[in-house]
Amino acid sequence: MAEETTTTTTENKLSDAQREGVLNEYESLITAKPKPAAPEKLPSGLRYPYSTVDNTQDFLKFTIFKYKRSGTITRDSNSLKADLLGNIILPVPAQLQDSNNANWGQSNMNFMEAGGVNAAKNIMGGNMEGTGNEIKNLVNQLKDNPQVESYFAAQAVSAVGGNVSAADLVARGSGQVLNPNMELLFKGPTIRNFSFNFKFTPRFQKEAETVRTIIKAFKRNMAPEGSGAAMIKTPKVFEIQYLGKAAAYLNRIKLCALKSCNVNYTADGTWATYNDGSPVSMTMALNFTELTPVYNEDYAAYDDHSDGVGY
Repeated sequence: MAEETTTTTTENKLSDAQREGVLNEYESLITAKPKPAAPEKLPSGLRYPYSTVDNTQDFLKFTIFKYKRSGTITRDSNSLKADLLGNIILPVPAQLQDSNNANWGQSNMNFMEAGGVNAAKNIMGGNMEGTGNEIKNLVNQLKDNPQVESYFAAQAVSAVGGNVSAADLVARGSGQVLNPNMELLFKGPTIRNFSFNFKFTPRFQKEAETVRTIIKAFKRNMAPEGSGAAMIKTPKVFEIQYLGKAAAYLNRIKLCALKSCNVNYTADGTWATYNDGSPVSMTMALNFTELTPVYNEDYAAYDDHSDGVGY
């Protein structure tokens, strides 16, 4: 017959001394000062491949700065950079391109809207005679005009919640539409984006350690500072330059923010490491956005063509 084993559980109560020790430890945790951050400046000579950079090769140089504000409106992106934190030099990626765009959009203005604008301009300019003439001309055009009647009828219906287009009602009633005087107008500049894709295949331990430091530097400096605080600081900003003879034929890039950093640790489609645990192959995709638009005046600073194709 099997013996039954009875287990008795005894509730252990904390002594006063133990309780006090726990409370002291808890208090030390919640009142502890944050661990000092590691030095912000990057190690010198941070580059891949881990070899000497000379003027016979083409590279990309990323310079990291602290961000600062110099006023409400910023016209020169260079005014947004403060302390220099370091440089990272990488080979020119396989795909390299830039895209400049301008924001143009369609604008319409029929004769009634144009008349109203002209009358308002005369009033603002104190030209009451001109205002009277503008209104008189507008009234003469509106007089006995069925298209205009349809237009205002549609406006009235829309005002009380009806879904009637003025142009549709005019077209239904007369087979005509108000001339929209369509025109393409400039709406403003755009902000450019740049993407760079790099592949790392470290050949020895020191190079693998350098790649690790490079990836960490991009990730850390795109992150804001101030965890748990009421206010957080803007991340660091990046200056991007081409190095080498090809720079004379490439575009310039304004001060940028790093919007995304995507790392693939299995670049060759499978997980493989060296004996020290470092991945055999990795890729890193960086996406930057310029802080300010490109203006015509930006080209004037490099009339000697040292800026390559400009911005």
